[in-house]
Amino acid sequence: MVNGSITTSDIAALRDILDLARPRPDLSPVDATFQVLRLLEPLLGCDGVSFQAMDSLTLALWHQQDVVDGEGAQYGPEEIEASEDDPTAELWERSWWSGTCSLIERTGAAVVTSDRSWYTERELAEDPLNRELLHLVDELIVGHPVGPFRSLRIIAPRTSGRPFAERELVLMRLLHPHLQPLLVAAASERAVAAPVLTPRQLEILRLVRFGMPNRLVARALGISEGTVRKHLENAYERLGVHNRAEAVAIALDQDDVIARNVGLATT
Repeated sequence: MVNGSITTSDIAALRDILDLARPRPDLSPVDATFQVLRLLEPLLGCDGVSFQAMDSLTLALWHQQDVVDGEGAQYGPEEIEASEDDPTAELWERSWWSGTCSLIERTGAAVVTSDRSWYTERELAEDPLNRELLHLVDELIVGHPVGPFRSLRIIAPRTSGRPFAERELVLMRLLHPHLQPLLVAAASERAVAAPVLTPRQLEILRLVRFGMPNRLVARALGISEGTVRKHLENAYERLGVHNRAEAVAIALDQDDVIARNVGLATT
C-alpha cells in the first residue's frame, strides 16, 4: 500500500523496526541498520533505500549502506571515493546546495521531507539533476546533523507511480527519533574502534574550532607555536585533508560521535 492511512500491517512493521533500533548483543549497528533498511523498502514503497553519512564541506560520503530489492551493499570511504569519478558528479555538485538533500545543512536541524513537499511535478521534472540523471517521481529525505558540516541521512527514491503521501512522511516522523542512535553507531563503527588522531591533536583542534590562531593555542597549552604547527600538519596527513577547516570538520565530528556513543552506552 503506497498511499492512504496507516494500517495494522504498518504498525507491525514499525514495531519490528523499533525492536531493531534498540541496542542488541546479537547484532552489530551496521547489521541492524541493514535489517531496518530491508523493512523500510516495502513499508515506504520505494525503489531501494540508502543510509548515507555525508560530509557537506567536501560533498563526500564516508559511509554508505544500500538495500535494493532486499539485497544489501556496504561502502566505506575507499569504495565511495573510487566511484566519484563519475562524469555526472559535477552536475550533482552544482545542484546539491539548492535541492532538498541539503536541507539538513541549511537548517541545522533534523529533516523528514520529500522533493514533492517542496516542488511541483513540473518543477521536479525540469530540475537539471532529475532530468539528466535521476528521473525520479519523488524522493524521501530523512536525516539529522551530527557535527560541523556532517549529517546522517536515509534516502528513499521513487521512480514511478505517485509521489510520497502523508502516510510515508508520518511513518518516518515516528521512526526517525528512535533510529538516530542506531544510525550514529553504524556510521561510526569503524571510527570508534580505531580513532584517527592522538589526544594532543584533538586537543589542539578543539581550540582551533573556536578560531584560535596557533599563537594562542600554544599559549593555552603551554607549548611552542612550532609544536602546534607540527601537530596540525600531522593531523592533516592522518585525516587526508589540506587545511584547518577540513580537519576540524572531520576530526571533531568523529570526536563528538565517540562521546555521544559513550553517553548512550552509559545511560
